[in-house]
Amino acid sequence: MPGQKQQGGRVYHRAAHPRKRASRTFGESADWSDHEGCEALYANRPGDLLRCLRPGQWAKNLILLAAPFFAWFDQTQTLPDPIALQERLGLALVAFVLLSAYAYVLNDLADAKADARNPLKQGRPIAARQVSLGAAIPLGALCLLGGLAAAWFHGARFGGHGLLWAALAYALLQPAYTFAARRVAELGAAAVALGFALRAAAGAVAVGVRLSPWLLLCAFLLTFLVALCKRRAAHFVKGLPQPTAAEARILDLEVAVSAAATAACYALYTLATETIANFGTDRLVWTLPLVLLGLFRLLRLTYGERGGGAPEAALLRDWPMLALIALWVGACAAILW
Repeated sequence: MPGQKQQGGRVYHRAAHPRKRASRTFGESADWSDHEGCEALYANRPGDLLRCLRPGQWAKNLILLAAPFFAWFDQTQTLPDPIALQERLGLALVAFVLLSAYAYVLNDLADAKADARNPLKQGRPIAARQVSLGAAIPLGALCLLGGLAAAWFHGARFGGHGLLWAALAYALLQPAYTFAARRVAELGAAAVALGFALRAAAGAVAVGVRLSPWLLLCAFLLTFLVALCKRRAAHFVKGLPQPTAAEARILDLEVAVSAAATAACYALYTLATETIANFGTDRLVWTLPLVLLGLFRLLRLTYGERGGGAPEAALLRDWPMLALIALWVGACAAILW
């Protein structure tokens, strides 16, 4: 064909002639051998490098604000002064934004070949061969070191290293999830939920307040449910392997049980003796209908409207869900105030 050249049994585009006796660069893995010698494919543009960090997912780190939010109304706890509070939370958010970015780069590096065949993920910069391994690996390492450095500086600035320990645990969890846990649906969901629980705990230690075990368990169960919903929604996407009938049925039951457990745990938290004593009211239980509506909306995104295999991303764009979250936050603030 015009514009192509055959050499050594392979067909190359004219714009990408292979160099004679040229070894692969560090950014050309064995899985990408069909582009041997095509260094121009790896533009490594700043915009593509930024997309590797998935800034659209950074909002998940706002779970760090959960403990300070409830501590604000807790009669038994005292928050730092506003300036110190902003500094503490700011450093904690910076640390976990960088660490979550490192986790996304690690995940994309491990899945480069599989993502290229996945209709949902083939546009990611590494899978689309817009960013080379030689650029992605230092980028991920820089985010990891930057996140740990921010957590260390928090301890050096305000005393105590609780945030650093939480950051280290989160950083070590990521390779365990990427290379082992996610191969099993339940283990992968538990690892994701543990990551969110660590972030919620980090928000508490960052400002020096106590985090209710009930609230921590609610965060774990909710994110466990979202992770299961993501796995289930992916089964509706064309081009992805379809599960057996038994596997799909088991996952449906796990989603149902997790949703029920999340609602029950939240109800018990609002009626717990410790919660009533700390906030001086038992009226938080009135927000339970909003939580139930939010859970139902998540299930509808997973099964009914099928959130494109990524219901957790659809949550950030779904106006009914955003309205329910805003109503829940407003209702909690009004009751506790």
